Amino acid sequence: MHVHVVNELSGGRAVTVHCKSKNNDMGVHVVPPGSEYQWRFRPNIFGNTIFWCHVAKGNVEVVFDAFNEEDKDPWERIHMDNTYWVARDDAVYLRQFWKNNNMVFWRKWP
Repeated sequence: MHVHVVNELSGGRAVTVHCKSKNNDMGVHVVPPGSEYQWRFRPNIFGNTIFWCHVAKGNVEVVFDAFNEEDKDPWERIHMDNTYWVARDDAVYLRQFWKNNNMVFWRKWP
């Protein structure tokens, strides 16, 4: 699996990304405008791998499951081997590249 967190904020603002699972902490990363933070992993043999991310712009933060194997139906699992999360000015979105790059609203900034 390959997870991407993409910064599409306007105004030259960076986002701070901290993703982890129960067993792996990917660390804190500052992602400049127009860039992305990405990592690869293999789901565990039990089919219950979960990675969650804290994504912050300035002093506001959203938290979401970047990959939750338990929430996916089999068809989605096949197509989500490359998962793109996109930070925009209004919210964080999931880019569904397998559905014509459809952008799905995920979490609004507080």
